Amino acid sequence: MTLLLSRKSIVLLLMGTLLIGCAQFAPQTLFESYIKDLNRSEYLQIEMDSELSWQSLPALRTRQMELSQFDVGLLEFLSLQQCDVGAVAGQRNSILGRVMPTSQRFVYELDIIRAIRSCEIEDTDLRTKLTDVANIKASELPIAFSNMLWAGEETASLFSLANGFIPVSPEASQYQDLITALQHLERIAGNLENIPNVRSADIEADMKVIYESEYLGKLLYSIVHIRHYLEATTQALEPLSQNQSVCGAPLNFLKQQFEAHYIKLLQPYMARINRVAYQVLPLLQSLVQQSPLQAPEWHSFIRQFDVRDSHSAWQGYLSASREHGRAWSRIFAVCGEAVGNA
Repeated sequence: MTLLLSRKSIVLLLMGTLLIGCAQFAPQTLFESYIKDLNRSEYLQIEMDSELSWQSLPALRTRQMELSQFDVGLLEFLSLQQCDVGAVAGQRNSILGRVMPTSQRFVYELDIIRAIRSCEIEDTDLRTKLTDVANIKASELPIAFSNMLWAGEETASLFSLANGFIPVSPEASQYQDLITALQHLERIAGNLENIPNVRSADIEADMKVIYESEYLGKLLYSIVHIRHYLEATTQALEPLSQNQSVCGAPLNFLKQQFEAHYIKLLQPYMARINRVAYQVLPLLQSLVQQSPLQAPEWHSFIRQFDVRDSHSAWQGYLSASREHGRAWSRIFAVCGEAVGNA
């Protein structure tokens, strides 16, 4: 009986893995079906090459910035127990503190600034020293915040290209939790000079959402592949706008494929991608602009998501989408046909 259950568990696990894999690449199947059916026409021969161009997330060393180190001596630690400064600094110097995640390091920096500034210190030299420390840490909060966003394990997951496309399912492609988390982080970024009172649990919840979304890697993977499919198809369609022999039955067949695949399946999928991206990408851009991170490799990478840069992957995808629609419109126009539901 135990062996039977084990086999059943293995089968279920394999089926689950297969379903996840299918979901990750379902959009690829949709685009390939579109091209395959268009290629059934004697007027079209769409050929796909294997060249895809994107930049992967640069190495951690280009995304992480150093923070000033601060250690409290033993006597000072004992003298500051009532002010919580020693306790907070001791946490940082503990074994756990030395491997503190970037999100917790950011919260720690906020905590120790508040602890120092709220503490009544009688020793003048010590008060001066700690005031200077608090001021330095306050000036470095944008660095700690940037490290949290771009140098943690959440970053690697957020930008991972290993997870395939944005899901086709409307329910799985909304990413509302991610939008809410980024909005919260943007508010914090804009209020760093006031040393915001941030709860560790809230920060961890935001970073967990970012980690689990895998969104920006999926977005980049999706738009680069979609652009590739659309540009190849558009290139094959272009000559037909100068060829009236396609009018009549040949065009009717092509129009059926256009409406069955592009209008009913692919265009709604792309619209869902756009709807979320138009909310996420401005938030991403705002967070990037407020970060002091200046590494050229980082800026070259993140520029792929720039909504205004004409050379970005995002704008390349939008341009390919527009040109694809125009190519069909020109073919329909030469034959005096309406675009249908386009």
